Amino acid sequence: MKFECFYYPTLNENHEVIKINENLREFNFGDTVPTKTLYYNYGKSFAIYQGSEFFVVDDGVLTKTITANELKFPLKIVFAKGTQLKIFSAKDLSSIRLLLKGESEKEKELGELFFLCFVLNRKIKDTQYKIMSDLTNSSRDFTYINDEIDLRTKKLLNDLKILERKFYNLTIENPNLKDSYLNYMNFSNKENMLELSINKYFKEGTEEHNHYILTSSVWKSKPIYPKFKLDNLINSYNYRD
Repeated sequence: MKFECFYYPTLNENHEVIKINENLREFNFGDTVPTKTLYYNYGKSFAIYQGSEFFVVDDGVLTKTITANELKFPLKIVFAKGTQLKIFSAKDLSSIRLLLKGESEKEKELGELFFLCFVLNRKIKDTQYKIMSDLTNSSRDFTYINDEIDLRTKKLLNDLKILERKFYNLTIENPNLKDSYLNYMNFSNKENMLELSINKYFKEGTEEHNHYILTSSVWKSKPIYPKFKLDNLINSYNYRD
């Protein structure tokens, strides 16, 4: 089964951040599901509403489907594309309240930009290392090597600049957003980003899943913490050019 609420953000051709799940694997009852990433935090137990059905996640595991009559309130419900609402009674299910925007949408937006900046920084470094490794063994023309690095990372760097600008504007327009994002995500001081990685839920053989396998041993021995990376990202901005 595929669920729209388990997604990853990406930048489309119009430089808009969109949510997709096309490369994520399907989930069966009994599977652990990605209840928390860098950009959403559904909690360990909630219900997913999709395709006119309610799917129960209990302690991070997809367990069963239930009918609306079997729901117990108050209850956290996650809808399509990750819209979150806390429902307090059965009558709220059919109320106008469900037409409103979900909870913590701005915090999720910040998290999506944080995630994408992290991913693009990794891709830029990986590309640079690969070119250096491939070309320095066959060429001592460092001008050529630098030109090749510039060529292959140009789009990635442009995308990163756009994302950082979006991140910057969002935080300027919402001065307390960083704190509310951290409160929503409820990161522990030493929460390992490896455990929050959506990459381990990608289909085997994809670039993302392969990267997860390659970095698992490194990150386990030298963990990366989201609070540290977030502060690093904010402090690294340069918008004066």
